[in-house]
Amino acid sequence: MQITVVGSHAWSLAPERGTVHLHVDLEGEDRAATSRAAAEVVDALGRDLHRLRQAHDAPLTWYAVGPLVTRSWRPWRPEGQPLAPRYGASATLKAKFRDFTALSEVTGRWAEREGVQLTQVEWALTDATRTATEAAALTRAVEEARARALAIAQAAGWSDVELEEVADPGLLVAPPGVGPAPMAAGALRSMAFKDESAGGGVAPEDVRGEAVVHARFRATR
Repeated sequence: MQITVVGSHAWSLAPERGTVHLHVDLEGEDRAATSRAAAEVVDALGRDLHRLRQAHDAPLTWYAVGPLVTRSWRPWRPEGQPLAPRYGASATLKAKFRDFTALSEVTGRWAEREGVQLTQVEWALTDATRTATEAAALTRAVEEARARALAIAQAAGWSDVELEEVADPGLLVAPPGVGPAPMAAGALRSMAFKDESAGGGVAPEDVRGEAVVHARFRATR
């Protein structure tokens, strides 16, 4: 007798990194003045980021400053009359922090600047931690699959099971005359939660994930 089962294991860990997304956006009636004001804000933020990155035991591991993007448009009165042209200038900055106390402090300070918005914080693990966690989760998923198959086999009067095939969801070949194994939402699923608060007091959120496997066993006496 063959038994095909799904095994899974969910995990949740405190984040080790937080990537801050900042958006600078200023508007005005003068093109040059608006661009100059936005550039000054971006430059000031860039200097802050550089200082933090170069500090002893730096609280951030990486940052990027995007280009200044300009735009213009002409508003219209409800009656259909054109108004004076308006101009805008914006840029996006990102910074990956390992010190969440520093992250909260500096983002609170940055959010007080005119035209600066903290759009989101992406919480994540280091590559080494993620790799180890996902490997452990896959092991637990296979163990759960075997436990499920053994329970089914024993309920049917068999004593043990032997693993024949194990695969990511959707890759297990069905026996002749049997439909394919049902799809699951990925062999390794993880989610780095985003904090969309705009200002200080940022609180880290756990990074969560799930390992899923499809496995086929043969029941034995």
